[in-house]
Amino acid sequence: MFDFVIIGGGIIGLLTAKELQESGASVAVIEKNSPGQQASWAAGGILSPMRPWHYSDAVNAISSISQTVYQELSNELFNETGIDPEWLLAGMLVLHDEETPDALTWCKQQNDSYELLSVEQLSNTFNHLKPINEAALLRPAVATIRPHKLLAALRAFLVKHGVTFIEQEAKHLVTPNQQINGVQLESDIVKGGEYILCAGAWTPQLLRENITVDIQPVKGQMICFPPIELPNHCMVMDGNRYIIPRKDGRIVVGSTRENTGFDASTTPQAFKELRDFAQALYPALQNIEPDAHWAGLRPSSPNSIPYICRVVPFTNLSLNAGHYRNGIVTAPASAQLMADIVLNRTYRINPTPYQLTRS
Repeated sequence: MFDFVIIGGGIIGLLTAKELQESGASVAVIEKNSPGQQASWAAGGILSPMRPWHYSDAVNAISSISQTVYQELSNELFNETGIDPEWLLAGMLVLHDEETPDALTWCKQQNDSYELLSVEQLSNTFNHLKPINEAALLRPAVATIRPHKLLAALRAFLVKHGVTFIEQEAKHLVTPNQQINGVQLESDIVKGGEYILCAGAWTPQLLRENITVDIQPVKGQMICFPPIELPNHCMVMDGNRYIIPRKDGRIVVGSTRENTGFDASTTPQAFKELRDFAQALYPALQNIEPDAHWAGLRPSSPNSIPYICRVVPFTNLSLNAGHYRNGIVTAPASAQLMADIVLNRTYRINPTPYQLTRS
């Protein structure tokens, strides 16, 4: 019997496991696929909400805390496992944004570093882009990380430190009363003292019908180009699309927002739209075809505020799910808060906005 059983092996589940393991608890992670193969693997790895001025204080609170720890976390994982999560202080250039005045106000209020680049400055600094005929916002303190390497490093770290991984599907929770007595797998039951649902878009399927958690799957498709030479690794956002240059020169392009239920298939239309967007913005890509195309199901929640809380009336069930497009960037602080709740520690962040029942 484990102290904690976590259902879901994405970034939220893995970092929650790390927080709990470091407290001395015994932890098991149940994941029907290899850990980190769903929304976390499909993410771009931008370590900021793309437009934080669009988000509530609740989302920005956990994202800002997380941003401050990611470099140290990346270094820790690299030193322990030899796997480099590729944290990179790349910066984010925001193009053609009608809300630039709101963005500037937000940056000033939050002491978030920024520059408003003139057309001439853009041309001089970002001459690998197509000509831009209006000023643009540069946020130089926005970092990026490579999700699949982060997840691989986290798994290796957790295995090294005694966390048990069970690669089977969680069929349902064993709940004869207000106490969770186990997680039913295909033929076995995994038992723990406490249970934490970190199953992303699949979380509602594991709860009783009379417990409502408003999490819906939203598909996001992305593509990637082979490596090219670029003068810098700055990320670029233009409308609802973004481009993320990797350390090795590969170019990630995202993403779509599609309400297709649990259909995570890719489509030729999305491939073409993303390719054409990238080739128009980066002339060097015009004669290069993408060599990868994938999709993930993001766990959408009201106002993108995740559920990080205990589940009443159960005495030993909690949620850490519903992070929508901000799972990577909010994961460290979400895991800290979840651990504070279940370990009865002093909260480092106000838990009220993340409750199951909201005003």
